[in-house]
Amino acid sequence: MKNIKIYTIVSVLLIGSCLFTACETDFENPNNPIEEVVLQTKEGLFALATGIRQYYSVTALRQVIEAPGITTRELGVTNTFLNINELAKGGAELPSESGGITNPWVNLLRAKGMAESLINGANTVELTDGTKAGLLAYGNLFKAMCLGSLIQMFEQVPIDNALDGQAPFSDRATVLAECIALLEDALDVLSATAMSDDFKSSVLWNDINLQKTINAFLSRYHLLAGNYTEAITAADTVLDDISLPINSMWVFDANNQNPIWNRTVNSEDLNPQTNFGLLGMYIPEVGDGRIDFYLGAGAGNANADAGGQALSEMLGFFATSTTSIPIYLPGEMMLNKAEAYARQDQLSNAVIQLDLVRQKNDDPLGVNADLPAWTGNAASQVDILEEIYKNRSIELFLTGMRHEDSKRFHPDFVVPSAANTTNERNRNFYPYPSIERENNQNTPSDPSI
Repeated sequence: MKNIKIYTIVSVLLIGSCLFTACETDFENPNNPIEEVVLQTKEGLFALATGIRQYYSVTALRQVIEAPGITTRELGVTNTFLNINELAKGGAELPSESGGITNPWVNLLRAKGMAESLINGANTVELTDGTKAGLLAYGNLFKAMCLGSLIQMFEQVPIDNALDGQAPFSDRATVLAECIALLEDALDVLSATAMSDDFKSSVLWNDINLQKTINAFLSRYHLLAGNYTEAITAADTVLDDISLPINSMWVFDANNQNPIWNRTVNSEDLNPQTNFGLLGMYIPEVGDGRIDFYLGAGAGNANADAGGQALSEMLGFFATSTTSIPIYLPGEMMLNKAEAYARQDQLSNAVIQLDLVRQKNDDPLGVNADLPAWTGNAASQVDILEEIYKNRSIELFLTGMRHEDSKRFHPDFVVPSAANTTNERNRNFYPYPSIERENNQNTPSDPSI
């Protein structure tokens, strides 16, 4: 990553000062940069912006993918570490003190606190209009991403971190509405004022198309909120935008390694489950090109008490320590449209979008099913939605979305109270980490499952 060593120093200092529901910049060491230097200069804000990117892509992103990936059988556990085995068993056996749920909670709140500090700094430091616009949009994007990931795992989450640790919690509808508002505000800022070249070269580099990324997440969160027309509009904006870079990527290097490679290929902790962990009618069709893109040869089996499922070698966006991971996938935009059309009973339009994914052979990132058109019952909303779910499970493998998709497509699925290591998901929402409950009197009651 460009100048990552310099920015990592600042990032670490900021992260170290982040409380679980607050992010302060109180540096007691006189040799460390004081708050006025870090958050009240353009250079400090640029360093913070790049530090957020580094922290999110290397640390928080792992939690976005790993915990839901274990819960929904994308990943099989191959080590005896308690945290990941507790996630694999799930159900009522998942304790609130488990690191498997504490880590995503803490890491995403820290990243969110950093984004809030960036937004506050951009509003107080004297900057050119273009630089301010870029920083505000960037901060809003990261805050929305953190909130969106948290609300997919937990029933309620704090929208804003609190300096005293007593952040109030908000429910799913309120949090999704905030995610959408943050992203729409970001687009409004960029529409009113073009980003400065200084911001682009210092923060975005050549790896992030900020407007396309904002619209991609706007499509996602509109879909989750049930705003189907808006989800389609935002997805079309992404798909129709030919500006460069064509896709936004998390980039890695020898010092900042691909976090999922580090947990799979480079360790004996986890491996992808064969057939993406899908069973029955959801098993991929023979010839689906996405199988060979994401999965390699057989890699044994998961631990017996974690399910014993057949495993495969990890490929795709996680094959090496420096393989880039897409921030969003073009195929998600097509599948967002397919689902939004299907839920509005516009079935022919839904099938058109579904077939665009199934027949895709020119994906800019190489995720090509290259299958024939769907031959199912195009007059059945249920059948179309099931095929969309199947394709989301394959196309969006290890993006952190399957847990959310499973709950949305199969809300009546009964999660057993006893551990079941082969069911579609083993929790609807995670219990709140005990460390949060002990420090924040506003922590809600845990969900039953």
